[in-house]
Amino acid sequence: MGYGGVAYLLLMASHMEPTTSTTKSILSILLMSAAIGVVSLIFESDRLSFPVALGLHLGGTLALVMAMLFYNGWQFVLVTRGTFWIVFFLVYAGIWAAVTLDQHLRVTKINRAIAERNKNKA
Repeated sequence: MGYGGVAYLLLMASHMEPTTSTTKSILSILLMSAAIGVVSLIFESDRLSFPVALGLHLGGTLALVMAMLFYNGWQFVLVTRGTFWIVFFLVYAGIWAAVTLDQHLRVTKINRAIAERNKNKA
């Protein structure tokens, strides 16, 4: 939910989203972000290749974003702004990069701790 919240705030700051937030819009953003997190569990599956999982994740994310836009009455974003697709893919890629960097840093930290522990045992 944190990535979705940050993305929403950045879009508001860049005037790409309505600047008036309602309880309904905030809760729908959080719910959408949580649902995208659930969709992200597809990457845990060993049955799908990475490209297939990525395609399903991208499609699921797009469907959730569009559902949230319609729920909030923001479908004009899809109709009047040709930049929707550019913004969608930039936000998707940016969040993907942030998640990948976070995972890399965590794995590096864990590997260092294991190496240090093994070094102290020897």
